[in-house]
Amino acid sequence: MLKGCGGVLLPLMLSACSWSWFGLNSSAQHTRTHATGALSVAPARDFLYRPARDGHISPNRIENTAMTGLVLKDDISQVVRNSVASSLRVAGLRIDDNRRVLSASIDAFTVEDTRSPTLWTLKMHYVVIDAATQKVMFSTTRTVRRKSPKFTSNTIAIEDTVKLSVETLLGDPDFIKAVN
Repeated sequence: MLKGCGGVLLPLMLSACSWSWFGLNSSAQHTRTHATGALSVAPARDFLYRPARDGHISPNRIENTAMTGLVLKDDISQVVRNSVASSLRVAGLRIDDNRRVLSASIDAFTVEDTRSPTLWTLKMHYVVIDAATQKVMFSTTRTVRRKSPKFTSNTIAIEDTVKLSVETLLGDPDFIKAVN
């Protein structure tokens, strides 16, 4: 029996990266937020990815310390916009109300993975406007940092990082007031 267990445990013990998984599971880090209210989420073109606009990086790359960047199939603005919409929906907001519109600029999105665990950083500036008057009802900048195991799927890490950013937004009473 020990030989059978050793065959399973030996690879785990030898891999330093596997130890970073314990305590870093993203579902254990986040508490589920529930909110009420309604708004619509602007199209991806209104989720400006500043590093790409400024010419520092292509629209489908996230800056990475270990390589030149993480290349995604879709543009970062599209991926982040869809993840924001999904996170708001899961949190309980209706995202079909065209009277209030949420847009954002993605000021920075980086991953530092020279060591384990990997550190993801996302800085976004959120804006809610009244569609009829174009009046800004809410505006804030949020920066979140999230650790993940070194070999986590990029898709999962991105979604979890955006979800964390949305959770900070949902924790702001002024945002909740703007969408109710």
